[in-house]
Amino acid sequence: MDHENSVDVDEAPPDESSVDVDDEPTRGLARTPWGRAVLSVFLVLTLAAVISSVMPESTLRDDLNGVALPYLVATGLDQRWGVFAPNPRQDTTFVSARVVQADGTVTVYPLPGGTGLSEYWDYRWLKYGEWMWTLRAASTERATYARWIVERDRAAGGHPVRVILMRHTRDSKPPGPGPDYGPWTDVTFYSSPVTS
Repeated sequence: MDHENSVDVDEAPPDESSVDVDDEPTRGLARTPWGRAVLSVFLVLTLAAVISSVMPESTLRDDLNGVALPYLVATGLDQRWGVFAPNPRQDTTFVSARVVQADGTVTVYPLPGGTGLSEYWDYRWLKYGEWMWTLRAASTERATYARWIVERDRAAGGHPVRVILMRHTRDSKPPGPGPDYGPWTDVTFYSSPVTS
């Protein structure tokens, strides 16, 4: 018997009625009219919120931003261009906490940070640090952050007696010959004894 011409009876060709002839992949919400309507409303509202944030100064912009800004901040779509213009920062600044221990030693805690994907929330920490030292009305934020640092220190086995929040700054020099930066200066902007 010739094996090349033999046909296995159990291997019948598939029934064409059971074959999915729709080669287009499933699109989730976009496949139904209701889903397309939901996606359309979402896109229109998001675009309206973004457009309202870049409108020229006006009463309309202020009114729209009252509604749109919380959504933009929550989604990370808010844009602040003040870092670039009209007066960019002329210095490099970061914040750290110093915890004075009962034995006189000092433990230093920089703002939380990391590399890779964590840089997204690192930026939020850097902005939080900036708000603590630039805003006079941020006394609650300073005290809350100091308590959090004290709790971290105690969890690590420390015996804190004082917490100090410091701003470390150095001036950026203009391009050209010479150093790129000036010397670091340290300024204490919060200090409190640790109670129980």
